[in-house]
Amino acid sequence: MELRENEIEELVERKLEGKSYAEIRAELGERGLSEQEIRRAIRKIDEKVLDAELNQKQRSKSNQWYRVGIFIATLGLILTLGANRGIILEGVPKWIVYAPFFAGIVMMLAGRYAKPAPSGPKQSGPGPIRRKRPYK
Repeated sequence: MELRENEIEELVERKLEGKSYAEIRAELGERGLSEQEIRRAIRKIDEKVLDAELNQKQRSKSNQWYRVGIFIATLGLILTLGANRGIILEGVPKWIVYAPFFAGIVMMLAGRYAKPAPSGPKQSGPGPIRRKRPYK
């Protein structure tokens, strides 16, 4: 009896919520899966959990770039308005005054449209650590 994709996704969600692999393994054993099927299922779950955590980390980084971009663009806007009214930075060339605003906009766009970089080529089969110490 092989697990379907939606059942694996459900187990991945449980693992991301904090359930341990031992609990998942026990649950799969109760369903009547053989030891080899359980190992295969745990590998699939582990791969999907690692991918999900990596994507979450990359999304967090892009959100950070977006927030920094907002801050710099706001600061640049204040400097631009102050320079145009003659309050601050009167003798400075205009391109220097406008630069923080445009740099902030570019950082916001970079954070918004950043695509997660692939973590590397997908390998079929276990990785180097699992080959040395396979699942039990």
